[in-house]
Amino acid sequence: METGTISKWNVAEGESFAAGDSIAVIETDKATIDFEAQDDGVLAKQLVEAGAAEIAVGLPIMVTVEEADDVAAFANFTPDASGGEAAAPAETAAAAPAAVAPTTPAEDLPDHIVEGMPALSPTMEAGSISKWNIAEGEAFSAGDSIAVIETDKASMDFEAQDDGFLAKQLVEAGSAEVAVGAPIMVTVEEEEDVAAFKNFDAGSAPDTSATEASAPAVVEEVKAEPVAVAAAPAPVAAPIAAAPAPAVAVAAAPTGAISLGGSAWGRLAAEKSPLAKLLASKQKQYIGKYGSTGHSPIV
Repeated sequence: METGTISKWNVAEGESFAAGDSIAVIETDKATIDFEAQDDGVLAKQLVEAGAAEIAVGLPIMVTVEEADDVAAFANFTPDASGGEAAAPAETAAAAPAAVAPTTPAEDLPDHIVEGMPALSPTMEAGSISKWNIAEGEAFSAGDSIAVIETDKASMDFEAQDDGFLAKQLVEAGSAEVAVGAPIMVTVEEEEDVAAFKNFDAGSAPDTSATEASAPAVVEEVKAEPVAVAAAPAPVAAPIAAAPAPAVAVAAAPTGAISLGGSAWGRLAAEKSPLAKLLASKQKQYIGKYGSTGHSPIV
């Protein structure tokens, strides 16, 4: 598991919860898991809205306090406002359902994952395996309970985040407490790889955390040379010559003809007729009495 989504908050801001209560429902691409409280407390602030985008493992999702009187102090709380200290418990809580990051596989063994004791609560430092629900060599699916882990506060199922096979149990059920992060089992993807871990010892898996922390990253400082960029001149549109108006030949009207100003009277405009004279006379009378109608005069 690298990311998850809060699909539902079961405890609202300001509400109290007890150990074992489901505070929220977390979805991954493999399964849906209840995020159960390991201690009693009060949810002071939800830092992620239900249904929001996926959140990387380790990012803050909520703030909890022990006393209800302290809730009001976190009304406007943001993870950055505390300088990183107040957000630390929430970061641990966000990673509760997931196991510790796998170590690098040994060169002489098939691909495998060495799972560490998960941190099931912000204050959890150690836990014990009270029961193994998956035996060595057995397959499991995402969401299956691999083991039951007990702390001094509660008992919780350790659920698988992916499909696989339990190749080796590194801690016996009922044994002493195991520190968070210490190896508890080995898982593989293929059943035929299980036999290779029959005599596997947790010490044979290289611990890369100390090596990665001690090896400083080499950073090469490169100074970029300033580059002068001449501004490109703005394109100038070329003048467009106006196209000459096409010449239109107009036939001259016969002498004495009456122009109807482009009306739809057809050949009447080019004919010398009593009807045209009558219409022109009536139009002049109408214009003189009522004013122009907006039509072109006949004559």
